[in-house]
Amino acid sequence: MKNLKDIIKILRRKVPCMLCAAAVMISSGCYLLPDEEEAALPPAVKASEVSYTTVTAKRKDIEKKLTATGTVTAERQYDLSYEKQNGVISEFYIRAGDHVAEGDPICEIDTTDLDDQIAEKELYLQKARLNVDMIWESGGTQAQIDSAYVDVQLIERELNKLKENKEGAVLRSPIDGVVSQLADVRAGDSVSSGQTVATVIDTSALYIAVQPDDLTKFPVDTKVQIRINKDYYDGVVFMDPPTLADYQAEVKASHDKEDKTGISYEADTIYVRFEGDIPADALGQLADVILVLDKSENAVVISNNLIKKVDGEKVVYVLKNGEKVAVPVEIGLTTGSQSEILSGVEEGDELVLK
Repeated sequence: MKNLKDIIKILRRKVPCMLCAAAVMISSGCYLLPDEEEAALPPAVKASEVSYTTVTAKRKDIEKKLTATGTVTAERQYDLSYEKQNGVISEFYIRAGDHVAEGDPICEIDTTDLDDQIAEKELYLQKARLNVDMIWESGGTQAQIDSAYVDVQLIERELNKLKENKEGAVLRSPIDGVVSQLADVRAGDSVSSGQTVATVIDTSALYIAVQPDDLTKFPVDTKVQIRINKDYYDGVVFMDPPTLADYQAEVKASHDKEDKTGISYEADTIYVRFEGDIPADALGQLADVILVLDKSENAVVISNNLIKKVDGEKVVYVLKNGEKVAVPVEIGLTTGSQSEILSGVEEGDELVLK
């Protein structure tokens, strides 16, 4: 118990001193806890300059046009056959796709038997002529001479028929053109009279049938361009729906008139012929028929996607001194993808894409 009393006495003496010391420290701004660090300021960041993607305004020609596509087709084609003969094909002189001139041989029927008949008939003719000479030299009567001469004429007639058949054994092209197809026959196969052996197309009269969006823009005699691959040719419209209706009514009303054009016309279709040069390999190719509605030359032309509408006004964003500026523009000729700029944009201006 003594020790406990001693401890209490000591605490009574020291506690007031400790409280006084703490009060002094607080009043003087001193703390036992560590000071907080001041928050660091964020580093200064310099704003970067805005960059734009631009295109340069240029001058060029611009055309507003209608384009329709069709296949180059021949107006006339000829199915070739033997009219009066049957026989076996001995030789073909051409292949499908070959160019031929009028009179060129296509194929020939075997004439071995016919050649024998001709040779035999020529001997009979020679004999008949000798008989006439013998009767005349022996002093025969005029009736005997005339009778013998009739035999000569009969044999000559038979011989001429055989020779005609010989000539007819060769099937020839009636025109300058292209062999579009051959029948499924070969040398050694039999053919009948009237059977089509080959088809020849007249390449001097080619046309294109198209169905443009606006048929009224293509009246008869309208000049057009024909584009095959990258080459251009002159063309002209020779049949349109109103003209076709009149033509068909005329054919129907006339008992002695028939359609000999070789074209199976269809309604709602425009028909175009080549004018001038016709490409040799045009037949069967796809071709564009182009009608130029309007044209402006050496104009400032820009893409339509550069033209914006702001507050009801058409503008183009132009880069000026590094700044994107909306410039009002006046539009001229317009196509599906480009427009002519009449004012607001000059050649060389940098136009902002984005």
